[in-house]
Amino acid sequence: MKLEWLDSYKMNDVEVDAVREKLFALTNEFLASDDLTVLRPVIVALCKQARLQFEREEALMRRVNFPDMQAHMAQHQLLLDHLIGRSMDVGKGYMNKPAIAELMKDWATRHVPVEDAALAAFLTR
Repeated sequence: MKLEWLDSYKMNDVEVDAVREKLFALTNEFLASDDLTVLRPVIVALCKQARLQFEREEALMRRVNFPDMQAHMAQHQLLLDHLIGRSMDVGKGYMNKPAIAELMKDWATRHVPVEDAALAAFLTR
């Protein structure tokens, strides 16, 4: 399954949109491979990109005083904690690709079009 980046996911913040689009691309790179030599560096890049994405998005939420910021940030932290946990497994020689794929698919198909869309709607008001 390839995750499609849609223009409707944009928040009209150049930095946030660029970083999030790259996270989609990395997720697709991860989903497309079964080669451990490819997957290992990609999972590390996914963790770094997710952290950067969430930092940028959270800074934006603080700037605009987004009312659901705490709950949104908690969701970011939960995803990041799970992603880092799976990354640590990779460092120990165990790749749970289905778990990582499920995390990223959930982020792309639930968090982005629902939670991030609420932030985008707030920004347009």
